[in-house]
Amino acid sequence: MARKSGILEYVRVSASINDVGGLQNLKDWLIKRKKLFSPEAAAAGITPPRGLLMMGISGCGKSLSVKAISHLWNLPLFRLDMNQVYSGLYGTPEAAFHRAIKFVEAVAPAILWIDEIEGGISSVAMKDGSTGSHIFSAFLTWMQEKSADVFVAATANRIDLLPAEIIRKGRFDQVFFIDLPGDRDREEIFRVHLTRRGNDPAQFDLTLLSVATEYWNGAEIEHVIEAAMVEAFHRGTPLQQDDLYTIIRSTVPLSRTMSEQIKFIKLWASERAVSASAPPPS
Repeated sequence: MARKSGILEYVRVSASINDVGGLQNLKDWLIKRKKLFSPEAAAAGITPPRGLLMMGISGCGKSLSVKAISHLWNLPLFRLDMNQVYSGLYGTPEAAFHRAIKFVEAVAPAILWIDEIEGGISSVAMKDGSTGSHIFSAFLTWMQEKSADVFVAATANRIDLLPAEIIRKGRFDQVFFIDLPGDRDREEIFRVHLTRRGNDPAQFDLTLLSVATEYWNGAEIEHVIEAAMVEAFHRGTPLQQDDLYTIIRSTVPLSRTMSEQIKFIKLWASERAVSASAPPPS
């Protein structure tokens, strides 16, 4: 049914919350709300959460976290493609958007994933008086007044494009900022990806690997492991720490090529969002 709509994709989820390295504050928030869509929570007078906005640096685990929510809460996940909404292939954008909302409400409880929300619902769209502004207004009204148990999981990279109306309380329960992983988080990311690919993390010095990848994001660390495993497989030997170092030395991280943009994102989010990661130990 979702596929026939053309603008909604049913996402089959295999990633669990244990596949997310770091982001302990976000994990704790999700675990505390795991049972809030149950009849017991309703009987206790507890309202299910409305939504979560995750903003931050590309490659740091926003999309993976959305999938982990679906797995943790055991709720179906539907991804709304705003590009298809605006394409006009499925009727007027306003009608297509409303159809998508009605469909997700009909299968509730469910999770609606809006990836890179700033691309379809932004401060620019709000001001120009076009179709985008109509969808923006409809989305804000629906988020404020919706009664169906639809949890909106939105992600954003260009957080400066998000208007204040979408960030304020009453629409999203919490706004998390996903920063570049800290020392402990990078160790956990190495551990997760090594384990997923059949390697024993105990055979590697994760602390040294974390130091060698300072200011790297999770996607870059995953690439290091994948590329190093290809080299080891080509030689016909098990993966070694030196294989990882070889790839690390030949990789230029995003934090170096986009340092100014990352500084701006951190400054913007410092007073507008909660850190998804736990503070480093003192």
